[in-house]
Amino acid sequence: MPTPSFKVALGLIAVSLLPRMAAADVVTGTVTPATAKAVVVDATGKTVAELKPGAYQLQLPPGRYKARCLAPTQREQEFLSLSEPVTVNVDCG
Repeated sequence: MPTPSFKVALGLIAVSLLPRMAAADVVTGTVTPATAKAVVVDATGKTVAELKPGAYQLQLPPGRYKARCLAPTQREQEFLSLSEPVTVNVDCG
């Protein structure tokens, strides 16, 4: 009969062989100008973050996103969140 430690080791091996799901990763950047208001929306249009002027850092699951400037001008910038760090600078001026 296998020992408890053998069962734990076997379980860890089994889990490590499962297909890996992409984890959320870090998205960093800056929002300009100082009067800017922006949001990040996912592929469905749902707001997933509000961005203030200056530097920001988010954790987003892999996928397609848009940074939407609300002020002082309205514009969109598409970007991808990958399984690695991404930098997205948002200029709303």
